[in-house]
Amino acid sequence: MSFIWINIGLIAIYLIVILIFTIVFIKRKTFAEKCNDFSKKISLIVAFRNEKKNLKNLINSLLNQNNAPSFEIILVNDHSEDNFMEFLDLFRDERIKIFNLPDGLIGKKAALRYGISQSQGEILFFTDADCVLPKNWISTMLAYQQKNNVQMLCGPVKFKNSKKFLDKIFALEFMSMTGSGAAGFFINKPFMCNAANYCVCRSVLSEVEEKGFNERYSSGDDVFLLHYVSSKYKVDFLKSYEVCVETPAPFSLQSFFNQRVRWASKLSGYRNVFAIFMGIITYISAFSLILLAVLSLFFTKYYTLLLALFVVKLIVELLFLIPISKFYKQEKYLIYLPILQLFHPLYIVFIPLFSVFYKPKWKNRKIR
Repeated sequence: MSFIWINIGLIAIYLIVILIFTIVFIKRKTFAEKCNDFSKKISLIVAFRNEKKNLKNLINSLLNQNNAPSFEIILVNDHSEDNFMEFLDLFRDERIKIFNLPDGLIGKKAALRYGISQSQGEILFFTDADCVLPKNWISTMLAYQQKNNVQMLCGPVKFKNSKKFLDKIFALEFMSMTGSGAAGFFINKPFMCNAANYCVCRSVLSEVEEKGFNERYSSGDDVFLLHYVSSKYKVDFLKSYEVCVETPAPFSLQSFFNQRVRWASKLSGYRNVFAIFMGIITYISAFSLILLAVLSLFFTKYYTLLLALFVVKLIVELLFLIPISKFYKQEKYLIYLPILQLFHPLYIVFIPLFSVFYKPKWKNRKIR
């Protein structure tokens, strides 16, 4: 019986953290001011590989920024195998600067470091090649960064709206992830962000070098940088739909699985205490639910407990996702939460295990 109480206690710790996240997310006010100080140079850096179909939308969204200071767009080609130049040649704008990653340098992190070395901005903005940026992205991010003297500022990201069933499930799961990451900032425990939306002061990046991006892993340029910068400088998350970046959901279950394995592959590199804590309690609570489900197959006395825990967890995570989905304007996806709840513990438990021995390809390269 003590074993069961331990499982209940572990799940309770996870749910208490989620409730804390819910409260701080609700309490954080939104921000919508625009920049009025254009004195600092701005660089937008994008590393890309085989993104021919996405570059046009990305660049259009960059060139159509409102109330933004003068900026340069640094595009770093990481040895693409598609004919991306046929799209880039359509743009005749002096702000766009295209660089090819030199031979001997490979991967997104190398491309980002090369882009930084070629940039001139005092504030560096980063996003991904498959993203679309809102018109007030630069202006609002810059206004908050300057007002609050933040050395690294991260912003919200959501999956594009879709009518496909799987896309809605993926979007709901992604909202939970990005909402948790935002709440971590709001309790002064930043542990997760997204490469599609952040900016950093150049003075900070100049000392980061390889330590910040952690070249040992293919993934994690965003999170490793956050962990490094937050240990020394002021970081924050901007809760504003004005800066919400859109990115496409994985196009299939296989794509989703490979993406999550890629993200999980960097977990062993974490040194941020709160990130490790969140990883452990999330994993153990999911494992405890699966264990209770297995026990229920053999001992009917566990049915009621399993059902009660499932319902309580569903309610707590619904309370968490209501304000987050409202912020992202995707409240209609909440009806799929019970379905997500059925599979979420399985994916939480088994994805990290798969990441140990299964290394999927990303952009036609096997990840490290």
